[in-house]
Amino acid sequence: MLAGLTAALILGALTTPVASADPAKLVITASVDDQVHLVGKPFPITVAVHNASPDPLTGITLYGERVSGSYLSLDGWGEFSYPGGTLAAGETRTFALTATVYSWLDGPPDVNFTSTSIPSWDVQPAQLTVPFLDPTTTTGSLHGVLYGDRNENNAVDAGEGLAGAPVEIHGDTTLDTVTGADGSFEFADLPARYYQLFTHDLPDGWVLPDTNIGFDVSGGDQNAEVRAVRPLSDQLKATVSADRDSYAPGDQARVTFTLTNTGSRPLSGISGACNRLGGSQYQLTGWQSWTDLVYPASLTFAPGETRTFTEIGTVPAAADQYGGFAVDCDFGPEMGNLEGNPAVNLWARVPGEPGVTSGWIYHDDNKNYTLDPGEAIADTAVSLVDIISGQTAATGTTDADGHVSFGSVPAGRYDLEVADGWVTAEQGSFEVQAGTCQSCGWEWSRTFTRS
Repeated sequence: MLAGLTAALILGALTTPVASADPAKLVITASVDDQVHLVGKPFPITVAVHNASPDPLTGITLYGERVSGSYLSLDGWGEFSYPGGTLAAGETRTFALTATVYSWLDGPPDVNFTSTSIPSWDVQPAQLTVPFLDPTTTTGSLHGVLYGDRNENNAVDAGEGLAGAPVEIHGDTTLDTVTGADGSFEFADLPARYYQLFTHDLPDGWVLPDTNIGFDVSGGDQNAEVRAVRPLSDQLKATVSADRDSYAPGDQARVTFTLTNTGSRPLSGISGACNRLGGSQYQLTGWQSWTDLVYPASLTFAPGETRTFTEIGTVPAAADQYGGFAVDCDFGPEMGNLEGNPAVNLWARVPGEPGVTSGWIYHDDNKNYTLDPGEAIADTAVSLVDIISGQTAATGTTDADGHVSFGSVPAGRYDLEVADGWVTAEQGSFEVQAGTCQSCGWEWSRTFTRS
């Protein structure tokens, strides 16, 4: 027993890490500018890693561990993320991380930059405390104006304010307001941090040229001028057509796009993109090869110029389950805001087995996307209209709950026509998909409003 205990003690001594008296092999340094940073706003941290040994170091991974304070998100490790990078003897590599504190916790972040790729005694880590403005002790306000830049001079002019537009700011929470008659808005008593600003459904079709809008609130009053522009679809018009009235799965389909610059100024850097949602079984396949039209194409249009593009795709195998295939594309600057870009939505017929369809129609008075008591459109005639032929495929009448059933109808896409002056509140899309696809038999709900 004594011999066994002695052996265990000896083994334990042999496996206990012993710090090396030699200089560190891997030397890490980290630095940040002398600015006081804001929660929510990314900033750079410069990291340098040096191989102080006479031999190459391989499989080197680096990371930042929290010592105290708020958690710091770090992106941009590059080759020093798993499985690791290589440093030649004497080599130093310097790179920039993107750092962000998303939520405040017990003070500014104190971070240790280190590595576990080699024994800890061979690493000289770097500890860094980043100066931050404490949002629990500093507040400010954000006020400004949302305007439609009619004369395109990048300045707010009289009469350009957009009234009644929703404005949201996102920080630790989301706050919202509506612009006044002059386009003005204000958020008061805000904890100091970086806020992102969003807006949507602007009056008269105005759109933001860039959706990445943010403001620093660091105490005091921050002024914000938020510029909106006319949508590209005001100037660039797009149409699409197919070469046949009917197809079968696997057929080659020839589709023709026509784009026209109806404006007085030239357009450049225009490219197309299709099937942005991805994953659908009914989208015409092969559009990625249309490189004369879609990215990386970069198209130019002189004022008044029309350009035509004829492309070939393959009808997907499951298209007959949906009664057709779709070509959904939009056109605009590659890095611009998609909202307001001209778009085309083609639906071409692929005959298939019929299916049943049913659902609810209602007027969503409180805009909560839910059929609430009192919102059903009851005892009202409804027609199911084929979006290609315009012919009525079936009719029905809603019950007291706003529910209507049409029974079996040909596979395809349909609009709903509701009697008594009701019109769809969901402009820009078809309303019912019938057929034998997995989701075709699901019940739907659609919203309508009085014309």
